[in-house]
Amino acid sequence: MISSRILVVVTSHGVIEGAPRTGIWFTEFSEPLAVLSAAGCDVTIASPLGAAAPIDPRSFPAQSEITAAHEALRRLNATHPLSALRADDFGAIFLPGGHGPMFDTARDATLKSLLRDFHSAGKPIGAVCHGPAGLLGVALPAGGTLLAGRRVTGFTHAEDAVDELFGFMPFSLEAAMTAEGAHFVERPPKTAHVEVDGLLVTGQNPASATVTAEAFVEVVAAKVSA
Repeated sequence: MISSRILVVVTSHGVIEGAPRTGIWFTEFSEPLAVLSAAGCDVTIASPLGAAAPIDPRSFPAQSEITAAHEALRRLNATHPLSALRADDFGAIFLPGGHGPMFDTARDATLKSLLRDFHSAGKPIGAVCHGPAGLLGVALPAGGTLLAGRRVTGFTHAEDAVDELFGFMPFSLEAAMTAEGAHFVERPPKTAHVEVDGLLVTGQNPASATVTAEAFVEVVAAKVSA
């Protein structure tokens, strides 16, 4: 069991003009939440705007799964605003995906500042699927960015290209991460795949949510015991 406070940051963006509703891909939140909770972590949920966070309807749990998903749904209904939180109060940070992050956490200045503080303090950072969009553009005090030169993964261009919302996306995640100097590693679509580069843990897609969270917990545990 790990005694550590973890900040989980989800998107507040659920509406794309002319497109189906979007938001968090539910299992990319619920599965890591379950892994973190089982490990004994104290989890705080935040979003750029706070309050209820949107869930992509395509990922919403089936009626038969509502009971099992109740706690995750409850937590998403009352998120803390990012502006009210400090990196000093947490041991690590994790970013679930969904298409919403491509519009808000990808450019949220408060999140960039928090991530810079987590990195500077040597604290683990994790993200899965489109969650790594939040890692873009994090300028480090010593120069460069959080992603430059790092071995990472995320939702690949091949996976994006067959998604109905790709035409509405402001950019390709894989292309943007690569352009920032990251070494982007991809596996075939729908493959469970996670990359660990020091204290940075990234997962490729929804199928990777649990394994990414498990790898993240291992990194957090090693940091706590160091």
